Amino acid sequence: MKPIKTYLKNFGIFLISFIVFIEIGCLFYIRYINQAIPLPTYRIVDANNNFWANLNEHFGTWHAPNSSYLHNKSCFVVEYRANSLGMRDRERTRRNESGKPRAVVMGDSFVEGWGNDLGDRLTDHLEADLDREFLNFATSGYFGTIQEWLQYKYMIKQFDHDVVLIGVLPHNDFQDNHVSRSDTLKRRPYLRGTYPNYELFYSRDKLYIRDKTPDFFKSFDFTLREWSSFYRVMRYLGSYRVRNFELQPRWVAEYDDHPGRDRSAYYDFKPADWDIMRYCLEQLAKEVGDKPLVVFSIATHSDYVAREQHGGQTAPLTKEFRKLSNELGFIYCDLLEEMATRGYDAQDVFFVCDDHWSPAGNRIAADLLEPYVTKAFKRAEAK
Repeated sequence: MKPIKTYLKNFGIFLISFIVFIEIGCLFYIRYINQAIPLPTYRIVDANNNFWANLNEHFGTWHAPNSSYLHNKSCFVVEYRANSLGMRDRERTRRNESGKPRAVVMGDSFVEGWGNDLGDRLTDHLEADLDREFLNFATSGYFGTIQEWLQYKYMIKQFDHDVVLIGVLPHNDFQDNHVSRSDTLKRRPYLRGTYPNYELFYSRDKLYIRDKTPDFFKSFDFTLREWSSFYRVMRYLGSYRVRNFELQPRWVAEYDDHPGRDRSAYYDFKPADWDIMRYCLEQLAKEVGDKPLVVFSIATHSDYVAREQHGGQTAPLTKEFRKLSNELGFIYCDLLEEMATRGYDAQDVFFVCDDHWSPAGNRIAADLLEPYVTKAFKRAEAK
């Protein structure tokens, strides 16, 4: 009996030593060799925390004031924090106390800064470069142009501002606007009818109150990510796929395996979907009044692929945006065309583990957008 106990004891010592050795080795690898992998934060994570909640009766999704959320993926770890007004931004005031013209910015996850720390986002770069305030009202959570129009009408207009920016993501904004998504537990706005005779309605009469039942296993998984360097390395490696004897980001490899699965909304969209988006931008322009409005469209990986397949021709959606900008007088920037003509593609601007802008992508987007925003401020200052 004694030899068995001795064997089990020795095996336990070996196992613990092996785990410690692997952990130390992975920690060394992250710290000194591959710094693209986030270091563990050694904290307990509550996965039940809901940063994006159904809070506003007019446009649905918003952040609870002073709330926070730790967003942990294989290539980034970011803690989102909402200010006292519910914006994922530094503290802002409704009155402009800077003495300089300032801008308000709307959009979804790209503009909110998915995966990026404060300071690395598009609006942070614009604010630093142009020495103007850029109040970021963007939010994730299936947020389309219908919601952005209503958000401006019922929330953003309460803030002093001189310039308005809205980032449009065709890839999912058409979907977010579509009435088929009204079958949801959350209260969200939709349009029914045909252009221009739409009726605004809501998916629910009341705001959705989320079930607070703890998810132990999800919280355990999230916490393990914060404590194990080995787990972090394994998850990071899972962000890649080997294709044709080279490593590709997972989202690139999956698209290559199933080409056309994610269609490009720049090149393939339904006229009825564009009518809804156009109507929302028209209503937004009315609310904005004589303030300069900048509309910029954001591309996904499938949009870059489609543009290359079409020989670099201007996308049909870009033409529609330009036509509408002439009709309504807003400034339009197509970031697909701006980036592609300068040789940037999705792998230059997206995370390896997530097809959102990386810090480098936000920097590039800000540089390309700045001339358009500068033009808008000049218009505002000329009044």
